[in-house]
Amino acid sequence: MIWGDLAYLLVTYASLFLLQLIALPLIFYLSNRFSMLKDAAWGFGRIITLLCLAFLSWQLAFLQIPINSDAGVLLLLMLFLLISLYSTYRFLKPRPHFWRSFWQKFKSVIIVEESIFLLAFLFLFVMRSFQPEILGLEKFMDAGFIQAYLKSPTLPAKDIWFALENINYYSFGHFYNAILVHLWRIDLAYAYNLLLMTLFAIFVIEIFSLVYNLTSNLLVKPFFIGSEKRVTQIAKTAAVLAIFLVALGANGHPLWYFWQHGSMEAYWYPDATRFITHTIHEFPAYSFVVSDLHAHVLSLPISLLLLLSIFLWAQELWRTKVCPKFLSLSLGFIFGILTMTNTWDIMVYGVLLIILAVLLLVKNPKVFFPLFLSALLIGLMTVGTSFFWLSHFVPISSNLLLTTEQTPFWQLAMLWGSHLLWALAFMFFLKPLFYRSDQLAPLAFLLLAIFALCLFLFVFPEFFYFKDIYKTYPRANTMFKLVFQAFMLLNLLVSIFFSLLLFPKEKQKSIFAWRLLDLRAFLPRTHQSWFWLKTKLRRFLFLYLPMAVFLFFATLVYPYQAYKSYYGQWRNYRGLDGLAWFAERYPEDFLILDYLKKHERKQVNILEAVGESYTEFARISAFSGLPTVLGWRVHEWLWRATWDKPAQRTKEVEKIYLTPTSTEAQKYLQTYQVKYVVLGSKEFEAYPELDLAGLLSLGETVLAVNNHYLIKLFD
Repeated sequence: MIWGDLAYLLVTYASLFLLQLIALPLIFYLSNRFSMLKDAAWGFGRIITLLCLAFLSWQLAFLQIPINSDAGVLLLLMLFLLISLYSTYRFLKPRPHFWRSFWQKFKSVIIVEESIFLLAFLFLFVMRSFQPEILGLEKFMDAGFIQAYLKSPTLPAKDIWFALENINYYSFGHFYNAILVHLWRIDLAYAYNLLLMTLFAIFVIEIFSLVYNLTSNLLVKPFFIGSEKRVTQIAKTAAVLAIFLVALGANGHPLWYFWQHGSMEAYWYPDATRFITHTIHEFPAYSFVVSDLHAHVLSLPISLLLLLSIFLWAQELWRTKVCPKFLSLSLGFIFGILTMTNTWDIMVYGVLLIILAVLLLVKNPKVFFPLFLSALLIGLMTVGTSFFWLSHFVPISSNLLLTTEQTPFWQLAMLWGSHLLWALAFMFFLKPLFYRSDQLAPLAFLLLAIFALCLFLFVFPEFFYFKDIYKTYPRANTMFKLVFQAFMLLNLLVSIFFSLLLFPKEKQKSIFAWRLLDLRAFLPRTHQSWFWLKTKLRRFLFLYLPMAVFLFFATLVYPYQAYKSYYGQWRNYRGLDGLAWFAERYPEDFLILDYLKKHERKQVNILEAVGESYTEFARISAFSGLPTVLGWRVHEWLWRATWDKPAQRTKEVEKIYLTPTSTEAQKYLQTYQVKYVVLGSKEFEAYPELDLAGLLSLGETVLAVNNHYLIKLFD
């Protein structure tokens, strides 16, 4: 088993490295064009190539060109490779020594980033090997969407749980994951876990790259007087801290729990995401532990790419005082991709751009026209990029309403108070840059805009929510989507601040507010004699020790407890087969699934039992990608924004199983173009009085194993 898993690992890693190499011409261009990119945006190479490849496949498939297949995607990849080789040749031909100088300049950080990517990739490989099951939470849905796209040469793909209707969800993230599966040609039972590893590794390397670039650009003369080596040390420290805080860290719940109980022995890691009553407040570490390939997780690499692009856009606009057309169009493209991947994030990063634009305008009103033109280009490009998706999508959430309940302040303070205080201190730390510096104004205002955005995202669900079907948890989804991004953004700020504090005063000009660290300023003059302690001891007691406590509980205790609990204390190696549990528990149903996967290369409609969300119902449709009349009905209630249609289909499916030869049942089978009827474990469980003889008479029994049947109604 382990040798097969390692073979999959090598295939996956090699394909991802090829995506990185294809991005080389763009990386060369960016390094030559934007001096503020201190790693040449190397950490974003894979995601850029993948998104471009997926987007081209998406557009062509919507034009009814059957390109979304193994052969089609491979053809597009070869096209990208040829374009990359030609572009590299054209770029290097007049610059024969560019490659050598590029490598000398960036080799250190590239080696670090590639090492981090590999370590992150292997880390989740080891974790998932102890619990590879595609089972629980949203995994059926996520695997189902990917499988549906794998079986749809043209688009839109049909909803696996609502036959005849298109997927009505922000599912481009599932599509770009399906593109990777096409490239790998690995069954989704294994590919699901490989996708998780890929996503985590890309996310981690992007965190490093983004924070490394932001920090390096912050520490420039005359505001930081120090060697280039010192700047690199601080930037790399910030980037590594960001990985721990953002990808592995938690909110303040573990620290609160330890304070309440005196130990972490009985700590239950999901409590950190459900502490506030009737809400959800997840963060990336939890999402990667439970391993759902859900929209909010799939959008993480795109969000970080957008942040880097906003940084470049703001710098270029401020420097030239003209609209940066290339960057504006790039922002619009990424916004469009984000619209289709996790629509909630458009609100998040749209607000960020508005705040940043206002700050830049206040600093210099002359940038109004460039900002206006840039906003126009971004908007048009966003709509153009997401046009096909927008034309088929019906909004899930509806009205914006006032909340009827608020979170107790102590809970907000416990979860995010320490993060916010550190970020607030950072804003004071940077205060001189806001009004003294013209050179660093775009970056300083971007950091301030991120902090303001975080405050907005935390406060918004306390007063407003977007209405959906969950009446007993009205603001849960709103808080979930907004706070998830706020947690990531806030910890990016905190990581930069920590790195600056860990390397204090080495020949640097003290425009930063180091005096805030001297607590004597806050004490009565009569008590200042207590501060006879030496400076280093004071700094340890009042700065480094609290930082160590914060980091310990945010980045070490939580992931240790969570991964240990979810992955069975790492005692039972199971490999990467995500459907082994299915074959073991339901061998007859697994044979039905296997038959459908082998004999139906495109989407055809099937009939299986209707089930509630988060159960083991509707698994045949999920893992085959073949639409059933109705699967998880509460999910469909949410996606269709009404209960009427799922309620109607619930009765119709029951009618077919109970009276298959009736006129009504025959009409339903024809209406929904059902090609296969499944008679497995869940069907007998859901409809104990089903008419077995009548069902078998509907067509040809293509599979019969231990009273489990697959009936084919037509060719």
